[in-house]
Amino acid sequence: MPTIQGTIIKAFEPRTGQNSRGEWMAQDFLLESFDQPYTRRCVFTVFGKDRLQQFNIKEGDNLAVDIDLDVREYNGRYYNTVRAWRAVPITPPQPEAAPAAGQPLPPPPAPIGEAATPTAGTAPMAPPPPTADPLGIAPTDAMLAGLAGDGNEDLPF
Repeated sequence: MPTIQGTIIKAFEPRTGQNSRGEWMAQDFLLESFDQPYTRRCVFTVFGKDRLQQFNIKEGDNLAVDIDLDVREYNGRYYNTVRAWRAVPITPPQPEAAPAAGQPLPPPPAPIGEAATPTAGTAPMAPPPPTADPLGIAPTDAMLAGLAGDGNEDLPF
């Protein structure tokens, strides 16, 4: 299932209870992601006393959390459940440093599919040869006149 990376900004109080299998423990955490283009928040649950001790999650921790998504129905309404099954400490990505004052900006990367710009000491690349019309139709004078916009178009707008 998905992995989300972020910072724990709130650790809620643990919940405990009793069921037919014995005592259980769960705790919710609010994570603010930094692996998305825009900041997102997600509440996830860690279920089980052993996992809570193993993960040892605290506010301010930077984690990569593997989650399982599930849904349950109650009275005709559906509710999502987000449970963590692994939480690993990570170091957050560092924002790119701005160039120092007076330093020139680096050139932008070349768009995909285009050749890089020539650098000093290299010969410029020649433009690609013209390609033939794939349909083999040469433009007529009437076609070229229509492209020039001579005002004789019969378009309603």
